[in-house]
This record gives sequence, structure tokens and C-alpha cells, in this order.
Amino acid sequence: MSYAQFSHLPPQAIELEADVLGIALTEPSALRTVHRVVTDKEVFYKPAHQQVFHATRELADRGDAVDVVTVTHYLKERGTLQKAGGASFIAGLTRRNHSPTNLETHCRILQQQHIRRLVIRFGTELQTKGYDESRDALELLAEVQAQISAYQRTLETRQSQTAAGAFDPTFERILKAVEHQGMTGVPTGITELDKLTGGWQPSDLILLAARPSIGKTAAMLHFARMAVLEHQKTAIIFSLEMPTVQLMMRLIASEVEGYSTADLRLGNLKGGPHQVTRIRDQAARLNTNRLHLDDTPGLTLNQLRAKCTRIHADSPLQLVLVDYVQLMRGNDSRINREQEISRISRGLKELAKELDVPVIALAQLSRDVEKRGGEMRARLSDLRESGSLEQDADVVVFLWRGEVYEIDEYKDGTSTTGTMLFDIAKHRNGATGNVVTNYNMKRGIIQDFATSI
Repeated sequence: MSYAQFSHLPPQAIELEADVLGIALTEPSALRTVHRVVTDKEVFYKPAHQQVFHATRELADRGDAVDVVTVTHYLKERGTLQKAGGASFIAGLTRRNHSPTNLETHCRILQQQHIRRLVIRFGTELQTKGYDESRDALELLAEVQAQISAYQRTLETRQSQTAAGAFDPTFERILKAVEHQGMTGVPTGITELDKLTGGWQPSDLILLAARPSIGKTAAMLHFARMAVLEHQKTAIIFSLEMPTVQLMMRLIASEVEGYSTADLRLGNLKGGPHQVTRIRDQAARLNTNRLHLDDTPGLTLNQLRAKCTRIHADSPLQLVLVDYVQLMRGNDSRINREQEISRISRGLKELAKELDVPVIALAQLSRDVEKRGGEMRARLSDLRESGSLEQDADVVVFLWRGEVYEIDEYKDGTSTTGTMLFDIAKHRNGATGNVVTNYNMKRGIIQDFATSI
């Protein structure tokens, strides 16, 4: 059967739509296939077909029988029967010469025609936006890339699995965990933290939260260094606060002995220009294409997603880091800040699942932390501007340094000098707990506790 395309009509396949609906109305197994593959009534071009499909979906969701009689009754009750072509039209769908053979393929064809219509419509809208001089060109490009990604996800319908189908892959993962002694994710470079988490896990959103000047950026750079330099992973850092050159200076300081970030920034090098060559050699492993740095100010979620998708297509990413989430901008200026942060939070979690990589997002804590007595330790409620940060995150880690609050000892009497505490307050798939590390603030080095730095 051929479906002629005319220049004045959008892409469509009316006869095939009727065939798909006809078989769905007569065979329950065919209906399940159609509902699994087709998720939007607009996949059907003809309005009457849209109404019939919508009725079958609503009836099936309620657990009711789906056939010509029930669909007709449903539409009549809602006053949409005439929009669906009337009772005789619906009955006529079941009298067509159709077969369940290749039904899923036929549904995919309808999906593809739907995508073509969406692209045409989007292209028309985009042309209008392109002529709008008030729109930022890069923002417009990011919007295009995000929309294209959405179209791709529309065609990628994930099927459910049976327990039998998931049985072997689950044991393969258990075996991998045994062989790697529990290390199933991206290593953190902190032994006790790795024991709790098994490394940063693919598809997880990890929030690294603290008050200013505690060491969030230093911790982020530590995790990036461990992933890229020690374990040959590919990572990207989105720095909304610090320029790329400053990030690189901090990374170099952590690689080179004897000089702090301030020394490098101010040029306080013993030996003058000749010492630069020596430092360059010591930091040579930072000269890598596996670490991507992006310091776009006011980055939007769409822009971040587009950048990650583009890099991931060329060289699969294994870690995404964002510094920090409250500096990101939403894509809709009409909503309030709390709603905006909520959308950003959900978007970062969706990105982690889409790319199957851990996403580490730094977050600022509210001043409520500093209003408390005692150790001034954070709570989940201290995450600024949105409860969805706590809800969407798989792991929430609070950073704390006693030195900042003039607290000399931990509760067990251990000195807080030169240390950083990682407080795992939420861990969706594992244990919570506290991990103390050594911290050299001048060089930004984090190591296992009691290790000489």
C-alpha cells in the first residue's frame, strides 16, 4: 500500500492510521502494542482518529473493555462523538482488511510522520524567532538542540521488562561489583566515601552543598581530577561563577608541589620565568582533551543539556559537574525562582538518566545553618530556594569545616585543623554517614584522613 504525499499537505498516512485503529479495536493484544508504542494522540493526523485513540487510551487506563461499543459510548458521553466521525465511522474502522502482522512497524511509521509534522511546525516557529532581534542567538540555538533531543526521545519508546529479562543483567552487575570490590561507579578518590557509595553512580544526581568558603569548588575539582587523571574518564565542568583560567590555576596548584593557587595567580614563583617551564612539566597530565571546561555565565538548562549532548555524541561523557545550581537560569522568565530551581533540578536529574552518567551539582545552603548553635551542621531543609533539590537528588552531601566556625575538635576529640567533613545526609540507594578527609586549602587538595599532604 502506498501513501501519496502532496506538497500542500503535511506528512501523514491516513489509511495506515485507520488500519492501526481498526486492529486495535478488535484485538486486545494489538491494542496493548499500539498503546505501548504510541504515547500521544497527535501521532494520528486525522482529528477523528485522534478522538478514537484518546478514547481507547482512557478506557484502557480505567481497566474497562475497549471495543466499538465502549469507545462509541465513551465519546457520546463526552459530547465528542461527532468529532470522531460518528458511530458508523468508528464501526467502519473494524471492517477494514487489516492484519496484526508488522503492527509495531506501522505504529513507528505513524510516529515518524508525526515527527516530520512537528519539525515542520517547529521550523516555521523558528523562522519567526530567527527574525526576532530581541532573541539571543546562542539561546535560540540551545532551544533548537533541546527540542531536537525531545523529538528523538519521542521515537525512543522504552519497553518494560519481565523479571526473567532483567535477571541475568542484574547478576552481571553483582558480579561486576564483586570483581571491582564494590566500585561500580566513578571513583571519588576518597576511600571511605567510595565504601559508602561505590563511587558516583551512573544516572544519579548528586548534590554537594555548603555555605560559602567551605570548599565546594575544591571538592568538585578533586572529583574531576580523580575521574579524568586517575581513571581516564571523560568529564565536563560547568563553572557559572569562576572563569576557566582560574579553574585551571586551581587544578595546576593541586598538581604542583610548593605553590598555592595564590602563588600562581600573583606570579610568586621562585626562579622567575624559568620556573614556569618546570611547573608546566609537572602539570603536564592536565593537558588533556578528556576534561571539558565551560564558564558560560547565566547558563540555562537547555544550553547545558545541548552542550552535554553534543560532547557525548563525539566522546561519551562519564561525569558532569555544575558549579553551582542556584546560578543557573531557567528557560521560562514567567515563573518564580522556586519553580525555576525546581525545573532546573528535575532537568539535571533527567540529564543524568538520559546520558546514564552521574551529575554532581554544587548547591548553596541558606544562612539558617549559621544561626544554630553547636557545630552549625546542615540539614536537608537548608537547601536554598527549593525543596525539589532534596527530592530530585539521589545523594546529598554536606561539606563542613570546623576551622571556618572556630570549632577546634570533632565530637570524638579529633582536631578539625586541616580537615573537611563529608556528611552524606541522603543516599537513595545506600547508607548515610560522615567521612573526614584531610584538606589543604591553599592547594585545594583533598585526601584520605591522616594521609600526609
